[in-house]
Amino acid sequence: MTRGAFLRCVMQVFCVAALGLGTPVGAQTRIVGMVVSSGSETARADQVLQSLTALDAEILQASDPSNAQLRAMMRRFAQEASQADAAIVFLDMPAVTVGDRLFALPRDTRLTRASDIFTQAVPLRAFARMTVLAERGGAVILSVGTPPEDLSPDMNAATTAPAPLGGVSEILVVPALAAGGVLDIFARETTGPRVDLSTVLARMAAVPGATLSGTPAAPIILRAPKALPPVVLPQVVAGPEATPPASTEELAVLEQSLSPPVRRDLQRALRAQGHYKGLIDGIMGVQTRAAIRGFQETRTEADTGLLTPRQLLELLAQG
Repeated sequence: MTRGAFLRCVMQVFCVAALGLGTPVGAQTRIVGMVVSSGSETARADQVLQSLTALDAEILQASDPSNAQLRAMMRRFAQEASQADAAIVFLDMPAVTVGDRLFALPRDTRLTRASDIFTQAVPLRAFARMTVLAERGGAVILSVGTPPEDLSPDMNAATTAPAPLGGVSEILVVPALAAGGVLDIFARETTGPRVDLSTVLARMAAVPGATLSGTPAAPIILRAPKALPPVVLPQVVAGPEATPPASTEELAVLEQSLSPPVRRDLQRALRAQGHYKGLIDGIMGVQTRAAIRGFQETRTEADTGLLTPRQLLELLAQG
């Protein structure tokens, strides 16, 4: 491929991105989810995962994490929530109350002294502060498991949601034994063409045993029908003679020149086609590279892990 032909292809990629043709139908609402279960029981977490997947959410998941693992996961999730439209956290863990505060208990938590709560447990409001970082807000859903028996005298098993507090999102608390009805509603209500998390939370809170910390101040729209105008793509026109493919160095330069929003559009397009399972973070890492190879393999093209200009155009257009 001549340098001039390569540059023309690059300019067409940029034109597609600038015109907004690289934004797929589902990209208007970015939803991030965090699903954490404790112990060997994962059925409730699996049900929530299915519901979030139906919403096309990007999900971080952990099973039986330690305190350090959970906090590291929270730091990553907070970054993603701050760049998302809505954020949802589901916890299937033991929890205790100390005064008016709730604490989730990661794996191997021992609360024999009052001070242990601050070093071994995680405040539930810390999760709610993460979800409120999203542009439209979000919610925390806690399915409360059985806490350890050797609790400090000033600690009790959590049974109800905390009182409303500014600067955090809503928190729904339900005992694990009653969580089935709540999660059935979540699954059912998140499949329609329009999904308002505020309405879903209210219906979940009506289940006996469930309590909600408050009502969102505004609707939290997770899905809404939206008609898009037809898209007319610029065409990559081959010259009269066959042109050799771009070199690996040229393709690497093209990828490095892409802006973060365009890289996220590419990840969304790869995800829509079933190749990419990670977060839409604009990082061309191992998962994204593997997704590109999978995309190229389906086209029986060289699986280099670097997209050609034509492949870039097609992905940005198809979403």
